[in-house]
Amino acid sequence: MIPPASTTVSLSIIDTTSWAFNIPCEDLFKPRFEGLTKLNICSYAFLITHNGIDNEKKHVLFDLGIRKDWKNLVPKMVQKFGDWDAKIQVEQDTVEILKHNSVNVDMVDAIVWSHLHWDHTGNPSTFPPGTKIIVGTGIKAKQFPGYPTNPDSDFNEKDIEGHEVVELEKHSFNIDVGRMPGYDYFGDGSFYILDAPGHSLGHLNALARTSTGPDTFIFMAADSTHLGGELRQSNQMPLPEALAQPGLVPCPCPVDVLLQLHPLHSAETPYLGLDPCFPENLAEAEETIRLIQGFDADENVFVVFAHDVSLYDTVGFFPKAANDWKVKGWKDESRWKFLVDLQKIAANRGASDTKSDPV
Repeated sequence: MIPPASTTVSLSIIDTTSWAFNIPCEDLFKPRFEGLTKLNICSYAFLITHNGIDNEKKHVLFDLGIRKDWKNLVPKMVQKFGDWDAKIQVEQDTVEILKHNSVNVDMVDAIVWSHLHWDHTGNPSTFPPGTKIIVGTGIKAKQFPGYPTNPDSDFNEKDIEGHEVVELEKHSFNIDVGRMPGYDYFGDGSFYILDAPGHSLGHLNALARTSTGPDTFIFMAADSTHLGGELRQSNQMPLPEALAQPGLVPCPCPVDVLLQLHPLHSAETPYLGLDPCFPENLAEAEETIRLIQGFDADENVFVVFAHDVSLYDTVGFFPKAANDWKVKGWKDESRWKFLVDLQKIAANRGASDTKSDPV
């Protein structure tokens, strides 16, 4: 259960203009989904705006996307792009997007790094020194002070120079938020930072209350899941008997046709399971997904993960607020979109198999 409260925040989904193309993913899922070998991913950030006492406005950013000068990432990451033959494309840093839309960045109280991977950390050095950086449990011990002093670090130490870094210890997550440990950032139930272990050290999710009467929420899942097929289907959100998702063939598409796409032909488990090589801790990552499935099954919670390309043509981006997501039907429109992509991959795989068969 999500604790009741009467205060909301304004939330905007930021198109950070950052994309990564040709990212290998063949070994990320178990069992493999044949034909799913590369990903093209966007990276969302989130602007949370809170009006406090006397309408004092504070902004919090959840993630920053990819930095525009991505060649200044730590060398080991830049080397990986070459090894992958990946293409990185970033038009603007997140701070530029905010300033272009008249956001006073001096009012950005904090940047929450969901974790320290390159496609989330952006470039915090572009923000004023008064902006705190919030990280999850264990980050300082393993990752600080940053590269090059710590050669194993995933970020440059100069990027956080002058910024206070706040690490949320396990005891900080002292509220049960839908069975996930939560930290009430503003102290009024409007915005929770959630401990979401598994994908990487100190991995964080977040939950924003977007309306009251009825209460609605946006759940920021970061990298707890990368594709909708890692989350859906589930016992709590099974496939309908016929799915009228535009792009499926046929449409409406019978459930038995859709289950043929599932590597295990299962009616109970997500289409894409995690390979043990992918998350830092497989058991924790799977448990986090299971907990998120509870939120995902709630019609009043809209789950948005950082790289969900299927949302790109559905949601309204910053400077628009996303608080009216339910009225606009974004969840209903996007929930099963991932199946359109999986069906196309399977069809292309079948066509390739046919061409390779001897006549």
